[in-house]
Formats: sequence, C-alpha cells, structure tokens
Amino acid sequence: MSDWWTERRQNQQLSDLQSEMSYARQEASSLRSQLSRIQGSLQSRVESMSRAFDAFVELSDLRQETVAFIDAAELRRYAARVLSAMAAGTELPAAGRPVPQYWLEPAVAALVSLHAGSPDEEALSTAIKLDERRTSTFLALALAALGKRHLVRTEWLDAAFGVPNDDGTLTRVQRVLWTTAARGGFGAETLDLVIQRLQLGVTADGAWLSKLEARGSAGARPRGLKATEKQDDAWYRLRRVADAVQTIAGNTEAREPDPSLTAEAEAEPEKNTAAALLRLLISEGSEPERETLARIAVLRARVTGGAETVETLTDSAGTVGQLLADDLATAAEPHLTATALRVIAPSVLPAVETLAGTADQPAPTQVTVDSGSRTITVRPDGPDKLELGAATTALTSGVGVATGKQQAVPIGLIAGGAVVALGLGLGVHWFWIVVGLVIAGFGLNSYAKLRSSLKADAQRAAGEVTTLNDRCTTAAKSLTDYIGNTEARHASITSSLTTLRQQLTP
Repeated sequence: MSDWWTERRQNQQLSDLQSEMSYARQEASSLRSQLSRIQGSLQSRVESMSRAFDAFVELSDLRQETVAFIDAAELRRYAARVLSAMAAGTELPAAGRPVPQYWLEPAVAALVSLHAGSPDEEALSTAIKLDERRTSTFLALALAALGKRHLVRTEWLDAAFGVPNDDGTLTRVQRVLWTTAARGGFGAETLDLVIQRLQLGVTADGAWLSKLEARGSAGARPRGLKATEKQDDAWYRLRRVADAVQTIAGNTEAREPDPSLTAEAEAEPEKNTAAALLRLLISEGSEPERETLARIAVLRARVTGGAETVETLTDSAGTVGQLLADDLATAAEPHLTATALRVIAPSVLPAVETLAGTADQPAPTQVTVDSGSRTITVRPDGPDKLELGAATTALTSGVGVATGKQQAVPIGLIAGGAVVALGLGLGVHWFWIVVGLVIAGFGLNSYAKLRSSLKADAQRAAGEVTTLNDRCTTAAKSLTDYIGNTEARHASITSSLTTLRQQLTP
C-alpha cells in the first residue's frame, strides 16, 4: 500500500513538472517573439533616426546655400502677402529689394497694377519675357481667385494651358486651369479656348453616348415586336440621351460663376484649387534655386517623418478622357459637367444622328411568328390563313393516335396472358391461370399508360395551337399599334434630335 501511494505521488509530481516545463517553454517562445519584434522595431527606429539625422545634416548644408537667395525668399513672402491683402481688401505691403531675372517680381507688379485698374504693360512684358508660362498661370489664377475674371486675357490662358500630351494626359496646372475656367473664373472666350484644347485629347470611340445615356431617364423600355427591337431600343436610348443633355444644359447654376472661386483665400486651401496652385507656383522659387528648394522639401519631410513626395506643377492629373468621364458622372459639380458636355459634343452629335436614324426607320408591313417547324407571316389584319393552317396541322397531325408499334406491346401481353391462362391453366395446372392473369394485367396497365400519354400529347398539341393563335393575334395587334404610332414616334424622335442638335452644336 505504501509503495503504491509513493509511486502515485511521484507520478503526480512528474505530471506537474511536465506542465510547468511546457508553460515555461511557451513563455520562453513568447519572450523570444517579443524580443524579435522589439529588436526589429528598434532597428527600424534606429534606421529611421539615422536617415533623419543624415537628412538634417544635408538640410543644414543646403540652408547655407539658400543664404544667397534671401532676397528671392523675401520676394515670395511679399507675393503671398500681396495676394492675402488683395483678397481681404486691406492695404498692400511695401515691396522689398529687387530681384533681377526673377519672373515673380514683375509679375506681382503687373498684378498690383491690374488690380488697381491701371495696367503696367512694361512690368507685364518683362515678366512674360522672363517666364511666359509661369507668369501667365500666376496672373490668370490670381485674378480668378480675386474675382477679377474680366481682367484675364485669352493669350495668358493660351500660354498657360498649352495642349494635352500626346498620350492625352494633363498636368496639374492644366487641370486647375480647366476647372477654374469651367467654374467661371475666366471670361467666355478663355473657356472656349480651354474647350478647344481639351477636344484635342478626346477620342471619338462612341463611349460618350453610353456615358450620357447613363445619366438620363426615359421611363420603361419599350417591349413590342421582335422585328422592331432595334428601332425601339434606339428610340429609348435617344430619349435617355436627350433627357441627360437637357438636365445638364438646363442647370441654371452652371450659368453663373461658382461662388467658391472667390472663397479660396483660406489658411489651407483645398488641393487643386486656384489658391493652392498659386502657393505652389510661388514656392517653386527662381530658376537658380528651384532644385535646391525641391530637395529641401524632401529632406524636411524625411526629418519630420512625412511623405517624401514633393508636389510639382507638372504632376499628372490624369487623362482628358478619364477626367471628362468623372465630370460627367458627378451631379455635384454642374459647372464641370456642363463644360464636359461642351467638350464631347462634337464626338457625341454624329452618334446621336445615327441613333435617331435607326429609331426612325419605317415600320414593317408584316412580321413573322415561328411555330418551331414553320414560319407564319402576320400582317395588321391577321396571320396568313394558309401558313397558320399548315402550322396547326403540323402541330396536331398524328398526335393522340396510337401507332401499331405502340400498341404491339400491350396487345401482345394481353394476348399472351390469355393464352397462358386458358391453354396451360385449364390443360396443365391452375397455377398457370394466375400467371396468365398477371401477364394480361401488365398488358392492360401498359395500354392504360399509352392511352394517358396519347391524351396528354393531344392536350399539349391543342395548347400549342392555342398559344400559336394567341401569338399571331398579339403580333398582329402590336404591328397595328406600331404602325398607328408612327407619326407620334416620328414627332418624338424629331423633337429629341432637334433639342440635341441645339445643345450639342457650338
């Protein structure tokens, strides 16, 4: 008894020890995992701090280089203060020391003179000679943000916008000029210029019609004759396109400048607005310091842990087609949608003409109904009697009547059962009477099934004949209605086409 108890205690202690060792192994594994993460995190942090330190050292060196451009930096601060003062209607700050060969100085002077109502053509000419594109962009966006769209000159937009790239992409500057023009930031002539330039990047692939159609509505799709499905579908699509175009062109909000244009002089303007692009344009710096300033921006982001990508004026904004599709799909930007419609109008109008031509095709004088094995001609006064009769005969001929082959099995079983029951049952043993009756029973059951199947076939054929007659009657009525609706349909198509021509023709 004592030995058994001692052994039991030892086994229990061994089991407890194994549990403790298993727990210890789990804890050790967890500690190793945590240590690995900590080491990885520490290594990552050390590497990040090392990069930040290197960036800080390089940033300090580059800042020494910018000492030579103190006047240029002061000019940029002065330009920003001038814009803020103009937006707030306060007194303009005093100008600093001149910075030769920097387009921003004469451009700001030209802006001040334009805003005051006495254009300084000499300052404007000097700025344009130094950097025509940046000067034109600066003046156009600044005057738009200040609500002075009547002062923006078409030649500035011509130089600032340029043309889309060969692959149809636009830069960030081009997109902002586009949206500003669409929202009424410039005059009507400058908007026309932007639209003409955008049309250079539009492909006439027919997809614009579908995009417009997706915005419109025209009630339920017509459901009529198979022979007129093409015309009905074209008419339905034409009505949807006309509804979409009328909705876009009839939005009165797009006829006045967007109020948000003059509300962009905020502390942090939204990205891709005139104010935001003006800040980016000014902060670029002069030609000698531009690369240094861009490098400083990257290093500063590395030190602070921010994104190291630096925004530039030449960043891609997307393709013309993609941006137009986005503008057409949104209902929240009526100015952009209306402008997009004007851009794609020359590509859409030929497709609309084709659609209207398909919808306005003459009504058919007759249609056909397929019965499966025969085709029946149907006219407004009804189906062709001979063809309908032939189709009916084809459906009912021989249906419900048993053939000799079908009757052979049940008759054979019945006859065989009778022979067995009478011949063997009476002459040999009564057991054969039972066998004969069973065989005859199988024959009678087979015959009953045959009669039921024949009856079902006859009913099915009668149903098919009824259905065929109903289809012919429906087709005749639909054809009569379609022909009778010719004038109303033609008037609707003509009205839609006239409206679309007016809205899509410049």
